[in-house]
Amino acid sequence: MPDTVIELAEQFKRALIAKDLQAERRLITAYQGLFARVRDLADALVLEIAASEEMTPAQVQRMRRYGELMKRIDGELSDYSAYSKVEMSTAAREAIRMGEANARALVAIALGDSQLAARFNVLNTGAIEQLLGFLSPDGELYKRLGGLPGYTADQVAQAIIEGVGLGKNPKVIGRALTDAFGMGLTDSLRMMRTVQIYAYREANRASYIANDDVVESWIWYADLRQACPACVAMHGTVHPLSEKLNDHHCGHCAMLPLVIGAKNDIESGVLWFEKQPEAYQQQALGKTKFEAWKGGEFQFGEIVTEHNDAVYGNMKATAPLWQLLGAEPPVRTK
Repeated sequence: MPDTVIELAEQFKRALIAKDLQAERRLITAYQGLFARVRDLADALVLEIAASEEMTPAQVQRMRRYGELMKRIDGELSDYSAYSKVEMSTAAREAIRMGEANARALVAIALGDSQLAARFNVLNTGAIEQLLGFLSPDGELYKRLGGLPGYTADQVAQAIIEGVGLGKNPKVIGRALTDAFGMGLTDSLRMMRTVQIYAYREANRASYIANDDVVESWIWYADLRQACPACVAMHGTVHPLSEKLNDHHCGHCAMLPLVIGAKNDIESGVLWFEKQPEAYQQQALGKTKFEAWKGGEFQFGEIVTEHNDAVYGNMKATAPLWQLLGAEPPVRTK
C-alpha cells in the first residue's frame, strides 16, 4: 500500500473531523441556550426544596415548580431534537458527498495516477443516501433522537427524587440535575459523530463497488495509537466490497481501497500490538486483561466481538474478559 494512499486517507479524515467539529459546536451552542432557559426553573426548585426542613420524594413530585420544570424540559428538548434531526441530515449528506469523491481519489492514487479520479464512475449522492437505511426518516436513528426528551427528563427527575430521598444537600442535588441534563447533549453528539462517519464510509464503499473493475476489496485502517483494542486487532485486515466497516459509535477507522493486482503490505494490528512496550499494552488492555493475555489465556486477535445496534446493525466492540475466557457473564447486582 503506497504511503501516499495512507497520507491522503489521513488528510480526508482530518477534513471529516473538522466538519464534525463544526456541527458539534452548533449542537453545543443550541443545547447551552436551552439549558439556560431551563436553569432558572431548576434553581428555583432546588431553593424551594432547600427551604423545606423535610420533604419526601412524593411531595417533590407534587410541587408546582417540579411540574413546570418537567414540562419545560420536555418542550425545550423536543425543539432541540427537531433541530438536531436537521443538523444530522445535513451533515450526513455532506459526508456522503465527501465520501464518494474521496473514494475515487484514493483509488486513483492507489493506481498511481491522480488524474484517473475524474474518469471513474461517479455516483449520485442522493442515490447513496437512499441506500443507507439508518438515514430513513422513519428509521431507528430518528426514533432514538425522538426519544431524547423523555429519556433526559426521566434522568433529571431521577436525580432530583433520588437526591431528596437520600437526604442530599440541595447543592448536590443541583449538580446531579445538571449532570443528568447534560446526558442529552452527550447522546446527541455521539449520534452526530456516528452518523457522519458511517455515511462517509458507506459512500466510500458504494464508490468502490461502482468501480469494482479496478477495486477488488478494502483494508481496515485504524489510528493505532488512539484506537480501541478491537480496532487495533482489525487494522490491516482485508474485506470484500460487500462488507461494511462496522466499528463502534464515534469510531474513525478508514476503508483503504485494495486495487486489483496490488499487495496489502500494511502490518496487521495484531503484530503491531505485540511489538509495543508492556506499559502501553497494559494501559490499552487494563491490568487484569493484560495479565490474562500475557499468560496465554487468549490471543489478541480474539479480542474482537460484536453487538447488535438497532440503528447500524452489528458493530465491533472489545470483548470483556469473561467472554475471552469462555466463562459465563457476571451476574449484575443492584
